[in-house]
Amino acid sequence: MRVKTIQIVWHEKKPVYSVDFHSSGVLATGGGDKDVKLWEVKLDSEQNPVVTHLGHLMGHTRAVNTVRFAPSGQLLASAGVGGEMYLWKPSTETQKVFGSEETDPGWKTSAALRGHTDDVQDLAWAPDSSALISGSIENICIIWDVEAGARKCRLEDHRHYVQGVTWDPASEFVISQSADRTCRVYGPKGPVLGKKKAKKSQAASSVNMVLDMQCLHVLSKRAMPASGPSEHEQEDSKPQRLSLFQDEQLNSFFRRLAWSPDGSFLVVPCGQYKQTADSPTLFTAYVYARGHWAQPFLRLPATNKAVVAVRFCPQLFSLRDCPQQDNGLSGNQQQQPFQLPYRMVFAIATLDSIIIYDTQQPTPIAVLGSLHFEAVTDLAWSCDGAFLAISSYDGYCSIASFDKGELGEFVLAADLPPHIRERVACAAKQAAPAASTPHPHKTPGPASGSASMPPPSTSQASRLQQEDFSMLSPLPMRKMNASMAVGEKSGMKRIAPTPIVAGTCCKKI
Repeated sequence: MRVKTIQIVWHEKKPVYSVDFHSSGVLATGGGDKDVKLWEVKLDSEQNPVVTHLGHLMGHTRAVNTVRFAPSGQLLASAGVGGEMYLWKPSTETQKVFGSEETDPGWKTSAALRGHTDDVQDLAWAPDSSALISGSIENICIIWDVEAGARKCRLEDHRHYVQGVTWDPASEFVISQSADRTCRVYGPKGPVLGKKKAKKSQAASSVNMVLDMQCLHVLSKRAMPASGPSEHEQEDSKPQRLSLFQDEQLNSFFRRLAWSPDGSFLVVPCGQYKQTADSPTLFTAYVYARGHWAQPFLRLPATNKAVVAVRFCPQLFSLRDCPQQDNGLSGNQQQQPFQLPYRMVFAIATLDSIIIYDTQQPTPIAVLGSLHFEAVTDLAWSCDGAFLAISSYDGYCSIASFDKGELGEFVLAADLPPHIRERVACAAKQAAPAASTPHPHKTPGPASGSASMPPPSTSQASRLQQEDFSMLSPLPMRKMNASMAVGEKSGMKRIAPTPIVAGTCCKKI
């Protein structure tokens, strides 16, 4: 792994608020200079990550808080201050940008979405790219019909800024996270007595699913044993309930949560954990198993700063033969935190570091620190898992590059579980036309033979809602600790896995 902070003028030395990769490898960024910019990311002759500016999309009149490519690759959504939201689509026409020597980057405005009156903090696409959800500081979420360019419904349950949204890869749940210290799970209403079920064709797209959506669960607090002077008093007293998430004093605009590519679990940032009422508060990210919303089954400890964003590598990897390490953990503590037939890799961003995990081991792969002078804002993986982009308030982005096979071997489509295999085939069909026309400068598609993992298509969404995602064993909540690998801000770094410190093993709550 190589990590480099690219010290160029990304957005006129103003904060970079968001990053996202297209399936062709193009990186989009949004920042405080009111522009969406497109970049080519590659390796130089010395295998160091470098970027080349391809162009910028002009239309916003104020800062851009979030940019997200649609799973189909045919649209780019951007949103920011003042409720401005735009959809961009690929264009084969090339022309000079008025007042500039640059050529058009190959994308043009498709639609302006009108509905928010204040800042939009996050966006998330439906798996079939037919719908889009946005969260704003008006305390609401809006779900959009992309084809019509119109509002489909408003979710008004939060009592504070909505700072993070995500859409279930199986198109069953929509999740939002707010500064009101809650995370809300929205899903279809249950069957009503005396009413016939809707036909499958009516629920084929994510847009139609939205019509029957309601808040199913509120993730907010957990019970904690009361601490009393005696065991008898503890038995008589009611258990205290502790807030799972931090309040509005969090030093970040964003709470960017994420689903795993297979839809089996959800990772929620901005968590706080206390073992007892008198214990110090620890920063963490919580992991919820799909459909089991009563309490998280795992917690991922952060450094001494809050977790603000989570992002999964789109690829699935084969399991590794990992011999038991001599790191002070007992045999029970060495067990895999996730019981899955494959590995998934994901990164969580704290305000000052990046922690990379995989689902096969209880310790991080690496911890990246001292990359930026100010807080991290967003993360993005390239579709082939070769790059991890990191944005920051200091106006710079860092790029982590991974050698071929460093994260593991891709799971072949034939070896994938059935409920994911069809999703991969659909994603390949969707990405093929998109990769040919993202912009006039670059047209490569995903690497051949790789198991790219965007969400399911329209035709698969309704069937996937009924599938069993119980492969995740509901393990007791655990704590994972790691040392930090740090280096100079401007230099290249080789990040090696750091063994867990003896005495800081996984513990049940």
